Amino acid sequence: MNKLKKTFCLVTVIFIVLSVGGYLLISQRYKSENGMRYVVMNRITQDIEEKLADDSPDNISLVDIGADYEGEYPARVIPAEISFISVNAFESNEALPENVYSIEYSNEYVKPLYNDGTLIGFLKYSYESGDKRFTIGMVEMILIISYFGIMAILVIGYNKVLKPFNDLSEYPEKLAKGRMQEGIPESKSRLFGNYIWGMNMLKDEIQHKDTNLSQLEREKQTLIISIAHGIKTPLSNIKLYAEAIERGIYHEDKAPNPRDAQSAAKIGQNVEKVEALVKEIMDKSSRVDIDYQTRMAPFYLEELAKLVRKEYEGRTSLLHIPFTVQLENNPLITSDKDGIFTIISQLMENAIKYGSGQGITVFLGRQDEDVIISVKNKGNVLSEEETAYVFKSFWRGSNAGNVEGQGIGLYVSKKMAESLGGDLFMKAWESEDTTEVTLILPLG
Repeated sequence: MNKLKKTFCLVTVIFIVLSVGGYLLISQRYKSENGMRYVVMNRITQDIEEKLADDSPDNISLVDIGADYEGEYPARVIPAEISFISVNAFESNEALPENVYSIEYSNEYVKPLYNDGTLIGFLKYSYESGDKRFTIGMVEMILIISYFGIMAILVIGYNKVLKPFNDLSEYPEKLAKGRMQEGIPESKSRLFGNYIWGMNMLKDEIQHKDTNLSQLEREKQTLIISIAHGIKTPLSNIKLYAEAIERGIYHEDKAPNPRDAQSAAKIGQNVEKVEALVKEIMDKSSRVDIDYQTRMAPFYLEELAKLVRKEYEGRTSLLHIPFTVQLENNPLITSDKDGIFTIISQLMENAIKYGSGQGITVFLGRQDEDVIISVKNKGNVLSEEETAYVFKSFWRGSNAGNVEGQGIGLYVSKKMAESLGGDLFMKAWESEDTTEVTLILPLG
């Protein structure tokens, strides 16, 4: 909007300059032209008066007299017609001013004609070119119409093209960062209708693939853990049998055979290696690799608060969920703003999905040398025993019900918080049906 205002001001200044410049240019042109007209009229009048000294007015022809000056002066200052008005045509012979004009800057000029110092009549000079006021009026009208036309085009273009495009330009970035939970509202716009439809279809396709990948990852993890657990039992038995052979328990004299004992010891060593591999597989299968690169930069906490408001005020309003963003102070912090917002977005999505719709509060502030960000909502809360597992991968609480999800969002959020040098905690008040997830980060 600020750019549009600047454009309006720039266009207005340009048209004011054009209007003033046009007026001055036309005025100067007509002033110069009128001066040249006076020169031509004076010369023609003087030539006629010289001819009158040798001849009578009736014998002097005024037709094409201006043609004698066409090569010397521009055509626009040479009169198109010259007519003689005898003084006898007037009722009185009172002396008239040296120059008599019908209207200033008009197309007709009147000059007195003398013969031997006696006024005998007037010469009327007529021009075909338009007058100054008409020309200036036409130019100014064209400029005014052009000005309002351009302003209308700018306003329509901004409302119909630039503003929607600016709003839509954020969605590819949101989609790439996994922050686009809701689709773009459908529009009948001929310019953006297909784009919006395509973006929503792309969002659905990405979400569908993410869900399938998460499901496959979960099934793979379950399969690996099942296989690992299945291997542990026979390994334990093999280890026990190897120890028995090594001690000679299966011999009648209970004395170990050196060769058997050596082989059994090697079996035991290999069993221990396999057990270590099984343990490593189980440890890794319980984790999900997070491919996230932090981008640290200084910013004010208020910027994050504005981003949260912009993203969720409209959505919570449509869902009729009371939504509040509380900014206690505005410290300058050095961290990954996009990464923090991604964590907040995950907490907000959980609050919307699992909350009761009675209200969501986001708090942002500074405490000592840390930044505290929390999301609090009312809804079905987890027991104290369950909250200890909410940050485990692929774990879902008892309040999940039929809500879609893979149980990986909070796990990823905690890993991101740790990569930023912070941590994520959850606290639940069963008596108040309130859950609060708190993000703690260093200032810089």
